Amino acid sequence: MPYLATLRDNLKKMPAQRWVLILFVIFALFLNLHQTIDQDGKKYIDRAFNRALITFGLAKSLNGIISLAQGTEVAIQPAGIGINLTPGQILDPVNDLVERFSWIMLASSTSLGIQKVFLNMTSWSYFRYILAASLLITLLFMISKRKEGTVCKVLVRASLAMIILRFTVPLAGLGNEAIYQIFLQQDYQTSNQVLKTTAEDIEMLNQQQAEKQPDVGKKSVWESARDFYRSTSEMLDINQRIEKYKQAAAESGRHIIDLIVVFVLQTIIIPLGFLFLAFQLSKRALKADF
Repeated sequence: MPYLATLRDNLKKMPAQRWVLILFVIFALFLNLHQTIDQDGKKYIDRAFNRALITFGLAKSLNGIISLAQGTEVAIQPAGIGINLTPGQILDPVNDLVERFSWIMLASSTSLGIQKVFLNMTSWSYFRYILAASLLITLLFMISKRKEGTVCKVLVRASLAMIILRFTVPLAGLGNEAIYQIFLQQDYQTSNQVLKTTAEDIEMLNQQQAEKQPDVGKKSVWESARDFYRSTSEMLDINQRIEKYKQAAAESGRHIIDLIVVFVLQTIIIPLGFLFLAFQLSKRALKADF
């Protein structure tokens, strides 16, 4: 019983700062064994990864449709003069932006894949068991000793560093998801829908133009007159087609920028911010005098 009496005396004389540290270690031990935070983090990464893949596929599809529009020629013959126009060339700046956007989406998908690998590593069962054993030993030293020795200080520092390493990725995932739900979700959904609509509109213009291409071969006087009237009508309609392409370019360009902002924030800036914070906390934990 002398040991229990000594332990009770140490607990009574323990400063408040050490109690806070003990409670923090106990809470970290609970989270480490329960794995709820890991499951929530994996769900976030999977949802973000699916969003990135969907948007990447949309970017590649839009790139193909615009490239087809750029290569489609409008053949008209007003007053017997043959003219070939390519109104889809007005989409060339947007196509360049879409190509760069697809590279950004590929980088975003890769970043999310790396985060998932790190999360699997930090939630690995053997790592969790090592951390749990370290935390339990640290608790025993902190409770049983009134004055910490070198061993206790090393254990506390190592345990805090392992806690930071263990929970950085899942906490970054949860924080990232919260930021997305509050600030970015509306922009993502709106921009994604606009790009889908733009791709459908441009594809429809491509199909309409393909249907209007004149047949090649011998033509009667009536067919020549009809083609002349059709060419004249198309000449008058070409400005409307160009205006439609301009509108599609303006709409898609603005919303592509919005999507770039969403994914750069989610997959690059915010994760790097959490990693920098974790690095700084680890340095302070290893240098702190407990």
